[in-house]
Amino acid sequence: MLIYGTGIATDMMYLSKDVAPELSHPDVPRYQNRTQTILDGGLLYRDVHTETPPLINYILIPAQLVGGADHVWVWSIYFSLFAFFLATMMYLSFRKVDENKAFLASFMVVLCPFLISESSLGEDESIMAFFFMLAAILMFYDRRKWSAVAIAAGIWIKMFPLLLLPTEFLRQRNLKDKTVLVTIVLLVTLLVTGAFVILCYDDFTYFLNFYFLGDSSRTTGGQSMWHFLDMGGFEIPRMIELGIIGVGMVATYLYCYIKKLGVWESMTLVMLAFFVLYPKVHTGYYVIIFTLLVVWAVENKAIALRIYLSFVPIIASVAFSTLESDKTYIEFESSWLVGLALNLAGTILLIDATRLALKSKPFINAGKENTIVDAAEKTE
Repeated sequence: MLIYGTGIATDMMYLSKDVAPELSHPDVPRYQNRTQTILDGGLLYRDVHTETPPLINYILIPAQLVGGADHVWVWSIYFSLFAFFLATMMYLSFRKVDENKAFLASFMVVLCPFLISESSLGEDESIMAFFFMLAAILMFYDRRKWSAVAIAAGIWIKMFPLLLLPTEFLRQRNLKDKTVLVTIVLLVTLLVTGAFVILCYDDFTYFLNFYFLGDSSRTTGGQSMWHFLDMGGFEIPRMIELGIIGVGMVATYLYCYIKKLGVWESMTLVMLAFFVLYPKVHTGYYVIIFTLLVVWAVENKAIALRIYLSFVPIIASVAFSTLESDKTYIEFESSWLVGLALNLAGTILLIDATRLALKSKPFINAGKENTIVDAAEKTE
């Protein structure tokens, strides 16, 4: 309440009025329109322009019902609650491994600057991070069926859990387990999307094309190095861009598989590779890599320092980035180079934090090792 309340108050009284009103609650009108359309009995995609997966809009309904239609700060409080839920989930998931380290990890998540800033500004990244980490934790504990459900549902909340699917598929030991995984994902997908495919096929398929392949007529946005190169006139054709992402991600999955990295290590490396390669990376997306690295940071001050410091250059690069509204806060000749340098500095800090992390096992691995030992003893 103290930390996020202060962030919300600062935004409402200062940032939204005097400093950067375009950055304060920019997507709230979209949240309001989409949730109200649902409440009025309308259909996403057909009755209201929708560029996000369907489930996230239904998760936003409570905020609209408790005053979000009239007060933007309601959305900030709602998203802050999911930041608390995310931290609590981390604590409850790993407290049996080490009570103190699990509590410290959850406390570090609460103090994540990416999470505080995004929630205060009325962005829904805390919800995205919560459901991503839910799927990640279920994968870590080998809850195969439930992790498959969480991955499939998470894809239709925000796309990031899709990146977990190849790792989960490759780690299945036999054809039966792989078949079960794919079947569950397809069934959940059919359950979520079936009505939209039947009732508004054209609008829904346009969303799929835009969401997964992008729109070449629109700016990439975000703060990725690709966006700053685009600002400098070094635009990469869309197909080459997609090819770089595809090749890079396949190489990362294969590396993790061949090296037999643990599931948490694999997820961390995969997400890092994606954030380096993906052209439209927003500030809030870094919550995922931050949270994944926290399980090492509780034992390694160097990692903790890097993941917190990475926020400074990354958030500073926003001032030099062309927003989707085509506004740039700080602009002069070759100012994009400053934004690029800042983004690269933050990215390098996260890369180095991951390098340090992969040299050792996270404390949560002790829980899996104990589980294996207990199972072996019971078998004997």
